[in-house]
Amino acid sequence: MVKAAIFVNDYLLLLDFLSKVENEFPLLEYTIYGDKEFAESLENTAEGYVETDLSSIADAEVLILLAKPINDKENIIKKFDGTVIDITGYEFNNDVEVFKIDEPVRKVLKNIAVPVSDVTVTISLPVCIYGKHGVEDLMQQTRSIFSFDESENLVFHERIAFNKHFNPLIAGLPVGKTVDDFAASGGDVSVRISPLSTVFEIDVFAKDVFGLKDDEGYFSIESFFTAADVSERTDILVIPRRNSYTFVGDYVRVLIEDVVKKLREVI
Repeated sequence: MVKAAIFVNDYLLLLDFLSKVENEFPLLEYTIYGDKEFAESLENTAEGYVETDLSSIADAEVLILLAKPINDKENIIKKFDGTVIDITGYEFNNDVEVFKIDEPVRKVLKNIAVPVSDVTVTISLPVCIYGKHGVEDLMQQTRSIFSFDESENLVFHERIAFNKHFNPLIAGLPVGKTVDDFAASGGDVSVRISPLSTVFEIDVFAKDVFGLKDDEGYFSIESFFTAADVSERTDILVIPRRNSYTFVGDYVRVLIEDVVKKLREVI
């Protein structure tokens, strides 16, 4: 039996991850950790107790880091000396065995086989990247539209329900290190915040013939699908054209599937 510590602050990630873990790893003994600010929503999802005292993480053999800790003043997570599966890019001590998982947008951009300076990318990110408050804001705004009420905004100060944010950077909404890195390396990128809760879209246009570094089953080639179709899958769908590709996937499910694949290898 393997003892694991799961650190998470997002109930959507936790919900999908636990459903996978309980089906595939019945002998995995796990404890869920989170920052106290998110403990209540996590406990409702996990149907159990969420540990906010990080001291017992040191007893685990595997740490699955699904969020960066806010309150780890003693660097307990940084000093963890077991095996780590990390989606956050957290900086651990040099002697720790860390398996880093690329989030879906980075996963796509890393596999573009043409120079970054030769492509234009439009990324439509779902509200789930803003966690519990982002999704609650979407639901609250949607209810308000049909009830003709004014609701208090949690994240999006401009209405997101049935709408889109076209300039999240100007609106002061963080869009993630992946986008910053791509822009810094010379990529022409624009970002939208989509009113879809978990589905992302990436349109990549090249000056000439487009290509991928890994084109043998890494992405699923499809000709037609809807957002509802995508939300039932754990892979990234792609529509190829002569000089452009459209990538679509469920942000949460793609990310969790990659974590679970790595967990299979580790244990």
